[in-house]
Amino acid sequence: MLPTSLRHLDNSPIHPSPSSPALLSHASWRLSRAAPLSPGVALAVLLTTGCAGGADSGTELSPDHPWTLDGPEVRIGSLDDPDYLFGLVGAVVPGPDGFVYSLHPRDAVVRRWTADGTPAGTMGRPGQGPGEFTQPGRMGFFGDSLWVMDSGLNRASYFDLAGEFLGSVSPDISLVGPNGRAVRPSYPLRDGTFAARPGAGSLQIATGELTENPLMRVDAEGNALGTIWLEPYKPLDLLALLDEGGRGGMFSIQAFRDAPLRAALEHGLLVVDRAAWTGSGPAMIGVTGIDLAGDTMFARSFPYTPAPLASERVDSVVRATTERLSNYSEGDIRAATYRPSHVPPVGAIMAGRDGTIWLRRFDPTTTEGGEEVYEWWVLDAEGHPRARAVTPARLRLRTILSDAVWGVERDELDVEYIVRYRLVKGD
Repeated sequence: MLPTSLRHLDNSPIHPSPSSPALLSHASWRLSRAAPLSPGVALAVLLTTGCAGGADSGTELSPDHPWTLDGPEVRIGSLDDPDYLFGLVGAVVPGPDGFVYSLHPRDAVVRRWTADGTPAGTMGRPGQGPGEFTQPGRMGFFGDSLWVMDSGLNRASYFDLAGEFLGSVSPDISLVGPNGRAVRPSYPLRDGTFAARPGAGSLQIATGELTENPLMRVDAEGNALGTIWLEPYKPLDLLALLDEGGRGGMFSIQAFRDAPLRAALEHGLLVVDRAAWTGSGPAMIGVTGIDLAGDTMFARSFPYTPAPLASERVDSVVRATTERLSNYSEGDIRAATYRPSHVPPVGAIMAGRDGTIWLRRFDPTTTEGGEEVYEWWVLDAEGHPRARAVTPARLRLRTILSDAVWGVERDELDVEYIVRYRLVKGD
């Protein structure tokens, strides 16, 4: 709950009250629970002993009874119906009122839908005034108040369940980061403070000048309260094609990037070390929970079976990048491409609303029935192994509940749809 002392631009305090999210329904597609994975893909993941925060010895994730998805039970969107047309979906969050809320960054609006996917109004609009957005990127609920974080305006706006604008908080941008860099709010926290980060220049990362960047905590006025975590950088985290003299250039994403991943937890931060195996020592995944004061809540390590990165795959990435960036030579792009000897183990992470932690395998695999799927390691709130989950590769998860997931899928015309699947838990 936000403290009553927290004030917004209109000086009205927010008083959210706790409420449980409603679970929604409808019906259709099913991924076979019995479908085995292609050879060599199903991994036995063991939790090692001796880790900080406690450990389970010999706890194995069952490869025979994965959690799967049934549906979609709800599918929202259309190619030609104006009531169901929307742009890029940045977030999908079930509300405590039984409605579902979707954030559309390019449209600068939040849309609301009933349990069966019927349009039920909007919140916000493009602009810089009260209740308006320029670059909304994050969204969530504190009790019965919806918050939307606008990175363009560096402010969090709040709405009640009727769609009425309650107010906003805009922490001052402070030059308190490394080398005097401005610290900007990333997302609000329940106690009225914000997670915030200094700007990290691509050139400084690519040249090795910037090797770490703090995720900080600031109050509603922008005053620094401490560091939660130091994010490490190395030059090859970016595909950097520097100009002559190294004072600028073109920067893009590395196809096989293995820098740590982070996700917000209810009361802290989840950090996953997914560095690609180098060929020596054990192949490990590190999972750490950190509280808002920067203290470790738990730290776990998981051995896994690494997969070699085929040279043909690197060649394909280099050729595709050269076609996309025609002003640069294939040789320059190959030299700038990060090429670990093995594929990174984890491609994405998510924190479920039910307290679970989901780690997605870097590459998809294919079932015997020909369905392309992703495997996930599922952990409990303290990082203990709980299950293995399988989801359609076409689904981009946005919210995980105890018995359902919400996400986004695209059709063959690249039209996005908001979908809800029932979560079927194996034995």
